[in-house]
Amino acid sequence: MTHETKTMKVPVAIADRVQALIDAYEAKEKFNAERKVVVNNLLSMDSLGCEMAVYSLPQGELLDTLRFVYELSGTNSKFVKNILTQSRENPKKVLSDSQRASAKSLLFNLLNEPSVISAMKEI
Repeated sequence: MTHETKTMKVPVAIADRVQALIDAYEAKEKFNAERKVVVNNLLSMDSLGCEMAVYSLPQGELLDTLRFVYELSGTNSKFVKNILTQSRENPKKVLSDSQRASAKSLLFNLLNEPSVISAMKEI
């Protein structure tokens, strides 16, 4: 069985946009795969081990994991939205101690929600 590939000429702007969409999709899939591994590892730990692991995450990994779990949970927290928006707008800015402690606590609490656990089983 042979497959024939057809090509066509498209304007450069359209080709660039399509490539940007493909690149963004691939980046999102890679991000989700990486976070899925991290979350599965956290969920496989006992409560104390999970809490200690969450509290030892560096800021970048903490925020990425929080973003992933927040999207999975379907919750609507203004505080989480604010932290994630601030980190997206200024990724080099260090979280304050209170923001960092709250983000860790929220991540730990979200990891223990049944909606996250069931969502992880479906992925």
